[in-house]
Amino acid sequence: MNRYLILFFISIASLQLHAQSLTEINGYAPAYIGKEMEVYQISDFITMREERIASSTVKADSTFSLVFNLDETRKLILKSGNNKASMFANPAGKYEVLFQEKNKYDTYNPSGNFVELIFFNLGKEDINYKILEFNRWNDEFVATYYTKHNADSKFFVARLDTFKMAVEKYYHADTIDRYFNYHRKYTIAKLDDLRFIGNRNQYEKYDFYIKSTPTYYQNEVYMDYITHFYEKLLPRINSEINNQVYLGIVKSSPSAINRALSREYTLSKQYKLRELIMLKTLSECFYEKDYPQTNILTILDSVARFGKYPENKIIAQNLHFRLTELTQGAKAPDFLLKDEGTDLTLPSFQKKYFYLFFVDPTSLDNMKQMNLLKPIYERYKENINFVMVYKENPGVDLAKLKNELPWKVISSKESNSIFKNYNVANYPYYVLIDPFGYVVNAPALGPIPNGAYDTIDKTFFLIQKALKEGNGSDR
Repeated sequence: MNRYLILFFISIASLQLHAQSLTEINGYAPAYIGKEMEVYQISDFITMREERIASSTVKADSTFSLVFNLDETRKLILKSGNNKASMFANPAGKYEVLFQEKNKYDTYNPSGNFVELIFFNLGKEDINYKILEFNRWNDEFVATYYTKHNADSKFFVARLDTFKMAVEKYYHADTIDRYFNYHRKYTIAKLDDLRFIGNRNQYEKYDFYIKSTPTYYQNEVYMDYITHFYEKLLPRINSEINNQVYLGIVKSSPSAINRALSREYTLSKQYKLRELIMLKTLSECFYEKDYPQTNILTILDSVARFGKYPENKIIAQNLHFRLTELTQGAKAPDFLLKDEGTDLTLPSFQKKYFYLFFVDPTSLDNMKQMNLLKPIYERYKENINFVMVYKENPGVDLAKLKNELPWKVISSKESNSIFKNYNVANYPYYVLIDPFGYVVNAPALGPIPNGAYDTIDKTFFLIQKALKEGNGSDR
């Protein structure tokens, strides 16, 4: 009996400990009553993939509450409707915020407008307070002393050195908060890049800012500095190392690429960082014609499955997803759309080429493009499925749109995964899919000529011609 009592109390203690580790965001959103409030964490700062970790509905009294687990200090994104705001959160932190309405003077952005987030009762030791205070100080320094004309001057260099010493003196006692320490250090590192007199070369920067610093995947400023430091690495390194990296890709061998990169001084000491930069470099090579895409995907898959470091495994997996989600020749993501009570999925449009386009009906420019598309539709409607999708908007009359436009028009909730899976960021956005469900072009051409004076009309003409000649039934 005593044994069961002990187990019972252990379970209770475990539950209490779990409850204490929950992070809470309680807030007010008067402009969003009845709408969903979501919170996302950023999976990694290479691909910027977001993961939803909690959601709730804004109540009639304008309040909302989001409760979730955090494994470490992270940057979070709050979203509701078409608006979003960012903040930082500690594990077990409790936050009270006001999620504001979009500024009426800001132009509507179909991919989402950033709004100001106001904090209540924010303590001086909170990560948001520290970052806001330091960023304001940093911005004031740059606005006061930096211009393109004085960057290469002893005046700016002297002021920058004075600013660094002032920052070090002010925060010298704050050595516990790892996230803030990194934020501060790499914000200063970016200021170093502004100057030229006495500026460090790449090796000196590596020795000072990177060599002895553990990789911190969830610190945004650190990751931004690292990705910028190693941007377009291959053209800048020794040609022999470059060739060895290429041979490693041809062999689909991550270990061969790692060995090659270990000969580069700035990647010789930290295996974890070297693997991270290898993944980033592979993603840059993916769209260059000299590198075999299939091999790169094989390497990413290998690291995602067998990699030594969990953070790099996640990045490899996310990169594989990013590079194949709408790559030419890749399988198009499936979806579910509702049209007058009928469920429509990707297979619903197979057997014919499928022209899927995402439109903002409130935009005059978008609707002008739809008018230009009408004659193209009439010429190719027998061979091409045309489907227009837009985010549900109470100000848009769906029945009127269906009456004015000759193709299928579908209104869908903003939460529908089709917008994320098809990487819809700007409008109009066109995608062309073949009869077997594989991506032909994403983005595809529209009715307005591109830089080469081509429109989707030319693509459809070639498809129609191939079908008439009997050689357009496969990919």
